[in-house]
Amino acid sequence: MPTIDPRVVADLKRKHLLTEGHWAFRHGKHGGGLIDRDHLLSDPVVASHVAYVIAKTFFVNQVETVIAASICGAGLAQLVAGFLDPKAKVVFATRDDDGVALAAAIDDLVRGKRLLLVDSIIDTGETISRLAALAEERGGDILGIATVLNLADPEIAGQPVFALLNAHVAVSAASACPLCASGSAAEPAPY
Repeated sequence: MPTIDPRVVADLKRKHLLTEGHWAFRHGKHGGGLIDRDHLLSDPVVASHVAYVIAKTFFVNQVETVIAASICGAGLAQLVAGFLDPKAKVVFATRDDDGVALAAAIDDLVRGKRLLLVDSIIDTGETISRLAALAEERGGDILGIATVLNLADPEIAGQPVFALLNAHVAVSAASACPLCASGSAAEPAPY
C-alpha cells in the first residue's frame, strides 16, 4: 500500500479534518482515524493537496472523465480533474431508487471514455460498485477508483481502490481490530 506524504496528514490533523483514535463505523468496520467529511473540502489548500495526491496517482492513465459517486465526492472530483493532464471532464452521479444513477444526457462523457471513479469516503462499497456497473453498461473504461478513506474492501468491482489515508489509518473488521485487542474502547463514528 502506498504511503502518504506526512505533510498532507499533518495538514488534515491541524485543520481538525482527521482525528486519530478508535472509531466504530456504522457498517461494522473499526479504524484508527475519522475524517470530517462535512468539512473535508472547506479548506481550499488542504483540499487541493488531497486532490493533487489522487490525481498524481492516476496522472499517466490519461483519464478523460472523473465521475463523482456522491455529493460528498463532487468537489473532490472537480479538483482531481483539474490536476489531471489533459484536464478531465467531470460527471456527477445522482441518487435514485437503486441508489445511484447516471443521467442519459452525459453519455458522451462516459461512452468510450477512460474513467476514474471518485468519492470522499467509501463506506460499504455498494454505491461505487453500482456506479462502476452503470459506467461499464454505458461503454466506459474504468481505470480506477479513488477515495480519501476506504471502509470497504480493498478491491471493488474488480478494481483496486486507491485510498489516500488507508496507509496511515488502519481499517479492519471489528473482529480483527488491533485496537480492540489492545483493550481500547471504540467510539461510534458518524458514518
